[in-house]
Amino acid sequence: MADDDIADGILEGLKEAIEWKRGTLALETVNFDPMPASKIKEIRKRYAKSTKAFEKRFGIPASTMNNWEQGRRKPDPAARLLLKIIEQSPEAAEKAAQAA
Repeated sequence: MADDDIADGILEGLKEAIEWKRGTLALETVNFDPMPASKIKEIRKRYAKSTKAFEKRFGIPASTMNNWEQGRRKPDPAARLLLKIIEQSPEAAEKAAQAA
């Protein structure tokens, strides 16, 4: 790709951004929930009968799990990563949580 092509692409993107900011251009947006509440509840139920038992096993407070499961709050990227680790390797996650 030539330098001129790159510069033209950047300029085009900046013009679109300005038009969007002014409200003269509607850009397509896609919103997605990287970990829906139903998935969080599924992970918790797979490894513990209650949020209290999950807290005891993995160290995530029951109140936090309740908020995530009921959709009142969303886990941040680090929490989503922890939930994925629990899902894929619950023994390792539990061992790390107990050592902390």
